[in-house]
Amino acid sequence: MYCRGKNTRRQIVKSYELHPIAYVQLLAGQTKTSCTGDALTDAYYCFFYKSRTNADQGTILCGEYAAKDFLQLIGHAGLPLFNPLLTQGGTRGTGTSGTIQGARTKWDLTAKQLHDAINLLVVCWSSPPGPVLFDIKSKLEKYSYKPPYSGQIKAINTVIGKDVKKRTLSQMVSELAQNNYVKTYDFSLLDAVLASEKVASNFI
Repeated sequence: MYCRGKNTRRQIVKSYELHPIAYVQLLAGQTKTSCTGDALTDAYYCFFYKSRTNADQGTILCGEYAAKDFLQLIGHAGLPLFNPLLTQGGTRGTGTSGTIQGARTKWDLTAKQLHDAINLLVVCWSSPPGPVLFDIKSKLEKYSYKPPYSGQIKAINTVIGKDVKKRTLSQMVSELAQNNYVKTYDFSLLDAVLASEKVASNFI
């Protein structure tokens, strides 16, 4: 979907429901294109869109300028930045728990692992599946103090299993680490839930 220009973005919001899925950092070695047609060069937003009149739906990526316009048009305050990089001093980069919003939120550890996994899928894939990620991520953020349902974990596990290169999420993160100082992510709690239901894990 093409979104260059304020009038174009206004028309998109009139024709589509628009929901931000994630606000993430572009990493070294990645090439992604905004819905404006420009190459993304820094942090960017992933939005889920759904037509107000038909079954058309999907995801779009856009830089911070276009994203700010979209957020104003839909009356959304914006999302915290998810940055999987280590800082220069070797400390953890800004993730969900590294923001002001995250500091006020007490996260269940399993929910936090699943939330990180969803953000990482947006980082790793050029076209993440909008409906599944948006639905589960928004519920995790609303009930961050509760462990996720096993069905939510299995749904994201199934999504990861559709990776075109047949990689687990940990393998995707390892590939990112070839060109970036990526912090370590733990999916052991998610893996344990899947193991208890005898489901093969695509996280680890």
